[in-house]
Amino acid sequence: MEHRAVSESGSILDSRSFPKSMNSTKYLFAFLVFCICLSVKTSLGAVGWPTVDDKGWTEDVAKAFEIAQKEKKDILMLFTGSDWCPPCQKLESEILSKEDFLDEASKRFVLLKLDFPRNSEQEPAITDQNQKWSKEFGVNSFPTIYLLDQNGKPFAIAGYEEGGLENYLGMLEESRQVRILRDEKMSAAEDKEGADRAKLLDEAITGMRPEIVELYYPEIVAEIIDIDKDDSLGLRTKWNSAEEAEIRKAILADVMTIARLEKPERAAGFIDEILKEFEFPIQQKMEILNVKLNLIRQLGDPGKVDQLLESMIAMEGVTRETQDRLLVKRIFLLVGAKQTEEAWKLLDESLKTSPNSLYLLKAKGDLHESKKEFAEAVKAYSQAIPFSNDVPDLMIELVSALADAQLELGQEVEAMDTLDRFIDNQQRPADLRAQALLHKSVILRERKRIRQARLAENKAVEVVQSAQQKRELQKMVESLRAKYGD
Repeated sequence: MEHRAVSESGSILDSRSFPKSMNSTKYLFAFLVFCICLSVKTSLGAVGWPTVDDKGWTEDVAKAFEIAQKEKKDILMLFTGSDWCPPCQKLESEILSKEDFLDEASKRFVLLKLDFPRNSEQEPAITDQNQKWSKEFGVNSFPTIYLLDQNGKPFAIAGYEEGGLENYLGMLEESRQVRILRDEKMSAAEDKEGADRAKLLDEAITGMRPEIVELYYPEIVAEIIDIDKDDSLGLRTKWNSAEEAEIRKAILADVMTIARLEKPERAAGFIDEILKEFEFPIQQKMEILNVKLNLIRQLGDPGKVDQLLESMIAMEGVTRETQDRLLVKRIFLLVGAKQTEEAWKLLDESLKTSPNSLYLLKAKGDLHESKKEFAEAVKAYSQAIPFSNDVPDLMIELVSALADAQLELGQEVEAMDTLDRFIDNQQRPADLRAQALLHKSVILRERKRIRQARLAENKAVEVVQSAQQKRELQKMVESLRAKYGD
């Protein structure tokens, strides 16, 4: 299920959605498109899209920077998936589309939108531009907002936040004040030396988030540390955290390498030594422990695996979602060890604590299905689906599992309706809707309804927008048809 890197709260970029080149069979088509573009050039910007829409947003990065320089404004750079990402759509409907937001924000910011649609076409020039800037800022979840000064230097990062319009405008203004303070302190530091300069530089970057400072102000951090060599100001200790973060990243890379090259027992021992010697943020610590978990599983000791999972679940700072994922691992570990009764007991206890947990409910459905208790599986999957709106990848798994369980109960009409509801929802990612169509096709083929199956397969290819995705789906369709002797 890793074909996307969503963060779990949102969505992640999928490079397969963006075609990089055009083969020779399309040269004529490209020429015709070029001629059409020439005919409408007067209404388009230099790279082929409107410079500013009627709501004050532009999609043209160069134009945004030009306006920012001219009008002395900061830039609000929005990375969004407008036609498939639920948090993006919430941010748009609750905040960004409101007149009061547009009126207030546009006084201080140039509004720049970089969209990554999955269900609609996009000008190739925009796609290339947006890809470039997503890589520039390392954006891997949506929505993400970068706030930049008029020279393109980031000073804050944001996403979707609860609290409504007033709260969001307040957050933007607080971030802008951090930038203003940065500029004031940097200006004051220009003619200072020694401790006075170090203090002003420290004040200039202290209000910004650590990851912003680490990525975009390393030279200032390095200067502060260099001035305060003896740590007499306490600034060397304060800002060495960025350097330590780099060390931790390097250690994590070493852990991954050793896990690949060494015997499992030796690699697991190395990880134990590393964890004793260094403190890691909870996210990195969980990554390392997951590596250890895989190593212990290779050693074939279910008791130690269960013990490690239990300790990971109980760790301070672990999110509820991560705990639920780990609980699911424990449950299926118990099932694999033929401790089914204990697995069900753990699942039932966990559901008392998290009755609406998407991951636990799916596990419940999977366990019922493995016991051929399809009616109970249908109930569990149906209960889970409403909680999966923000996780489209998991939703398609649930929808598919529900349809299969319904088929096992002889509920063919209900199974088709389950798939069709997902397929017909234009807000779902196009590649996942195509996946549901292929699932429907297999069901139809098993029932010898070949013509309808072929229609579903053709529609799957039509649904996706990028040429690469179409090619991939066409190969899958051809493989399916060959399997069934078409």
